[in-house]
Amino acid sequence: MSIRFGYVGLGNMGAHICRNLAKHAQSSNLPPISIWNRSTDKYDSIRPVAPDAFYAEKVEEVVQRSDIIFSSLINDQVAEDVFGRMFKAVEGGREVVFVDQSSLKAVTSGKLAEQAKSVGATYIASPVFGRPPMAEAAKLLIVLSGPEAVKEKLKPHLVPALGNRLIDVGEDVKKASALKSMGNMMLLGFIELLGEAYALGDSVGLDPDVYHNFLEQFIPAPPLLAYSSNISKGLYTAGQGFSIDGGLKDGRNMLSLGADLGHPCPLPTIELAVANMTKAKEIGGDQQDWSALAAAVRQEAGFSPYREGTNNGQGN
Repeated sequence: MSIRFGYVGLGNMGAHICRNLAKHAQSSNLPPISIWNRSTDKYDSIRPVAPDAFYAEKVEEVVQRSDIIFSSLINDQVAEDVFGRMFKAVEGGREVVFVDQSSLKAVTSGKLAEQAKSVGATYIASPVFGRPPMAEAAKLLIVLSGPEAVKEKLKPHLVPALGNRLIDVGEDVKKASALKSMGNMMLLGFIELLGEAYALGDSVGLDPDVYHNFLEQFIPAPPLLAYSSNISKGLYTAGQGFSIDGGLKDGRNMLSLGADLGHPCPLPTIELAVANMTKAKEIGGDQQDWSALAAAVRQEAGFSPYREGTNNGQGN
């Protein structure tokens, strides 16, 4: 019997991944995928790629029509609500695999894995690294954890269909979510340092383009350079990166990770970055990328939060 895929959650990342999953199903001669999103107007962006897909009115319909269900949900509260509904829709005796690409607390992933097991399903934690353009190009770094046999069956449908690299961290789903938090921690810490460095550059009269050019040659890492470009230009438009609300959620998850798993660990750099994201949101609202924390750093340094001519960081 052919594998039937489903996708749940069409946010900035999920919409791109869903389109690539639909293409993979088509190219592999598998049945059209089933899709659900809380706001059905997001379906319009998927239809050109997947005209034959089933666009569900209820998330339970995706479970009933799918064997492997991918998901990308905005936060832990939403994930627990949506998965609670999906688990109730699992029919007895049928193998259903849930592949969760959401950025969740490790303890939440562990809880969902136990709930899936209680209804005879399998929960795989599979968060991803990469900005929306990388999701669109299927160049994500995919993290994977869960039962070994299930992962081996799943891997051919992950690379190269959805990403180009994969890290398997074992069977404990909490480890994949922990790695996601720790990876994002490196990005957030770097963004905090970038905000401080560019504010210092403004203080001493160094052209931000010169500093960005230096970083391109000194640390040629695309994810870091993307945020350097944002800060050098003073542009923090939401949609092409990671929202400030998402950044705050992930930052708080980082801060609680050690305690959640039994060993509290101080993270002073992340505490500062979360404080600056909070200030940036107060200054410019929630329609900003998380690199907008640099606006709060600029203000602290005695500059206007946003560079002149940037329309408060939103561009034209």
